[in-house]
Amino acid sequence: MELVSVVVPVYKVEQYLERCVKSICEQTYQELEIILVNDGSPDRCGEMCEELAQKDNRIQVLHKQNGGLSDARNAGVKLATGKYLLFVDSDDYIAKDLVEKTVTEAEKMACDMVLFDYYCVENGIEEVRTTQIPGGKVISLEKEHQLLLAPPAAWAKLFNREFYVKADCPFPKGLYFEDLATTPIFFLKAERISYLKEPLYYYIIRENSIMTGKNHEKSSHDKMEVIDHILSVYRENGKYETYREELEYLVLANAYFEPSKELVLEGDDGTYLQKYRDYTKSRIGNVKNNKYINQWSRKDKLHLWILNYKQYWLMRLLSKARRMVSTKL
Repeated sequence: MELVSVVVPVYKVEQYLERCVKSICEQTYQELEIILVNDGSPDRCGEMCEELAQKDNRIQVLHKQNGGLSDARNAGVKLATGKYLLFVDSDDYIAKDLVEKTVTEAEKMACDMVLFDYYCVENGIEEVRTTQIPGGKVISLEKEHQLLLAPPAAWAKLFNREFYVKADCPFPKGLYFEDLATTPIFFLKAERISYLKEPLYYYIIRENSIMTGKNHEKSSHDKMEVIDHILSVYRENGKYETYREELEYLVLANAYFEPSKELVLEGDDGTYLQKYRDYTKSRIGNVKNNKYINQWSRKDKLHLWILNYKQYWLMRLLSKARRMVSTKL
């Protein structure tokens, strides 16, 4: 059996850490190297990591000064020795057969990366997140441009560690959206990718996580920096025109549509909405003929119209109506 290195960054997750590590230790695939990276957590997480390591000799603990999620992942990768590499966030947990199924797929297909679906869990409600990418065969970005539209989460992928290291694409220290900064580049460099159309990871949405925080200044700055980096890499590699429509969609979705909807529903009508609008116009201009946007649902097209014409009151009204209907049901 091939060794799999599982890197788990740990910071202020006392409530979730034991569940996360237990889900890894109880995998049906046992040939694991579990690397817990205590990223200078100010609570009992460091002690908990040591206690967990006492119970399972496959666990090793790295204590380091706080440097953020990217820095913790990068530090864990440096310690990894397995043929395969898996990232698990310490407030999430995984299906008991995730490693077995992904390693089996990677070995069968000789893959650089194996993608898989996941559950998005909020307030105890699980929703499967999947894509239209074909499964069960070897693909690459060249053959399947829609890979650029897939969720960028690093934890929804198994990497061949040799490929990962050779790609030389560490997570950017100090920036949010570290997965968005790296995954499109891994897709560009990977020659063999497989996709398991099965949810194997439980992604927990909680109020105090990075992704649900309210630091709009840093979020907007980092998102724009990350996307500019992606676009520059594709241009430097002579691939921008090849994947123009996919990159346009990536910009529109990540730097305008999704963050703007969140801001509108929070009641914001001003500065950051304009920032995202100006940035998107400066990078991709008019994308009304983009085939991916034309395939959107009526609901998403309506939301885009609302944002473009600044009719924010209508989006809030629709959201309120949906909440009222769901309450009655």
